[in-house]
Amino acid sequence: LRRQVTIVGSWTFSLQGQADCAQFIIDHKLDVDHLFTHRFRLEEAADAYRLFDTQTTGKGVFEL
Repeated sequence: LRRQVTIVGSWTFSLQGQADCAQFIIDHKLDVDHLFTHRFRLEEAADAYRLFDTQTTGKGVFEL
């Protein structure tokens, strides 16, 4: 409160927009592996978020 911090959120896609993009990728059999610089197992979530917080990474993905 005393630091006068302003937090600004953003909304990039609606859920339907995300679903449409995913369907487009499936329909056109697009290879998207090169879009991700880091891959994590769900058990590595804490480490992954610490890394993402450094803002030195590209895109990460959790593989189930």
